[in-house]
Amino acid sequence: DNMAKVELKNLTKKYGEVIAVQNMNLTIPHNEFLVLVGPSGCGKSTTLRMIAGLEEITGGDIYIGDQLVTEKDPKDRNVSMVFQNYALYPHMTVEENLGFSLKIAKVEKKEIEERVKNAVQILGLQELQKRKPSQLSGGQRKRVAMGRAIVRRPDAFLFDEPLSNLDAKLRTQMRTEIKKLHQQLKTTVIYVTHDQVEAMTLADRIIIMKDGFIEQIGSPVEVFNNPVNVFVATFIGSPPMNIIECSVLEKNNELMIEFDDNITVKCPKNIMSKIKNSKKVIIGIRAEDIVPFNKNSLESEEAWFFEKTIELAEPLGTETQLFFKLRDIEIISRMYNPRPVSVGEKLGFQIDVNKVHFFDYETKKAI
Repeated sequence: DNMAKVELKNLTKKYGEVIAVQNMNLTIPHNEFLVLVGPSGCGKSTTLRMIAGLEEITGGDIYIGDQLVTEKDPKDRNVSMVFQNYALYPHMTVEENLGFSLKIAKVEKKEIEERVKNAVQILGLQELQKRKPSQLSGGQRKRVAMGRAIVRRPDAFLFDEPLSNLDAKLRTQMRTEIKKLHQQLKTTVIYVTHDQVEAMTLADRIIIMKDGFIEQIGSPVEVFNNPVNVFVATFIGSPPMNIIECSVLEKNNELMIEFDDNITVKCPKNIMSKIKNSKKVIIGIRAEDIVPFNKNSLESEEAWFFEKTIELAEPLGTETQLFFKLRDIEIISRMYNPRPVSVGEKLGFQIDVNKVHFFDYETKKAI
């Protein structure tokens, strides 16, 4: 049993002059659940299709296991692909659908039965084996499509936005199924989505792509806590991180950051040397780190305080999202253990300085 790591070396894809994937280098270890995420047109699906052999590559090489597969046909790459539009054969039952690719590949009948039975058990399709696709719900069809991939015992599973046409509740269920599936099968999974919540919950490692480049690779926790630039900071996390362009001022020999008219705060010591020659800096603060506070909280070196008028309050049960403006930009604060807040109310907020992300104004890179 070949431990199937997948390796991309200088992988490039051009459509005419347009570069869809730019010189990508990546090693995906055996049994990793890797998620590629990014806005549409970032190159994530193209990358997946090149690994599958469905898209011709312009430059570079692809290895699956230790085999160079760059020139190989899709059927000889030993990967299984699951798309969002999973066409099942309408005239075949579930079990016939599951075994069909093996039948074509002339696998022995007994072996086919064995593998189909195994897939049926893993996916809980026992009740549905004799049904035709028309008698199945969307989620059940999705499971059969995954079953078809499982019976092939591939070295790697490739998922291309497999849940994007399901409703929210079903997506959450299927997410759990896919996660369990990976734990059971212990194979490499490469999964493409534009949904960052899906990416965060499924991935061992996330790759955030933009314009054919990898912006950042890391565990969900790493990319959430230490985004390398403004793009990643606003892409990962829901609601997106608040981003504010601030002026850098000097007052009484102290470096100050002005993030709204009449709101100036002390620049944290560890940042000072890095921004003292800049006129501007970008700060990023997650909604949960802008904390409504009561007046008698203590001023401290470690916290910024300010007051703002609430423009909208959205109760969501365990939290209420509060909206107000800084620098004419809409800011969201998450208020946990909420109390009723009325529009027009003035609230105090506190920000733990250690939770603030600083980005260079020109390069947009984390400082």
